[in-house]
Amino acid sequence: MLRVNLAWNPYLFGSLVLLGFWVLGLLVARRRRNAAGLQEFWWASFACALLGVTEPLFVPEYWAPPSILQLGRWDLESFIFCFAVGGITAAFPEVAPARRLFERISRWLGHFSRNVRRSIMGWLVPGSPPRPAEPAPERAVLTRPEVVQDNMILVAAFLGAFGATAHLKLNIIYDSSIVCVAMACFVGWWRPRLRWQILSGGVSFTLIYAITLRVVGSVYPTFFVDHWNLSELSNRWILGAPAEEYLFALTLGLFWAPLYEAWKHVQRAPRDAAPAAPYATTPR
Repeated sequence: MLRVNLAWNPYLFGSLVLLGFWVLGLLVARRRRNAAGLQEFWWASFACALLGVTEPLFVPEYWAPPSILQLGRWDLESFIFCFAVGGITAAFPEVAPARRLFERISRWLGHFSRNVRRSIMGWLVPGSPPRPAEPAPERAVLTRPEVVQDNMILVAAFLGAFGATAHLKLNIIYDSSIVCVAMACFVGWWRPRLRWQILSGGVSFTLIYAITLRVVGSVYPTFFVDHWNLSELSNRWILGAPAEEYLFALTLGLFWAPLYEAWKHVQRAPRDAAPAAPYATTPR
């Protein structure tokens, strides 16, 4: 049943706060003067907006949000919210200082993991080669059928992770967080060059979302108590908001930030050098 309530509500307010960060993200993407960056920004925004259709999974198990326009358990604000989240997670991880920092962290983690493997192999198999083989570099250009095949693998991994969590009988917020972490780990293994973006996406979106939660909580002090199903959650709070909201921000940022480049198989050099073509078609 369609329900219309044009009274101002805190969910709409919070979505518009995020939309303000989305505008900043658009300015960041435009300032880089990189067509590929803008394409990623718009793709991430509209693709993430589609996640608004999953809102019935969260209502009322996780929360029961107010809305100016509801159809069953769908609401207009969720589409605005998800649209803003997509652009934010695409733009802010690419800010130059953040990108350089997390590229260095990613390289350090890669060296650390190789040294750990070398130590373990040296202990388990005395006389083994002193250094493990470096991972094979990713191909910069794939044919269209290869890109489609890779994308089907990505979809299958997502469906597999989502199906596995359905048997855990957890609140949907925990299920979705596990799926996002699993997919971030899969993308990091599948596309090692995107590991920095996974880390940057999780941290940058969590910081922006924390600001949003503080602003909304300051303007609407009872928002979280009134609309969250707190009896089914951990009852832990961070900066005045349920801890699960921060869990959502961190895990979604980990997964969504690298998704465009993983899906399109775009390969960009550091600091936004000219991008390689996402794929090349084979001659007929």
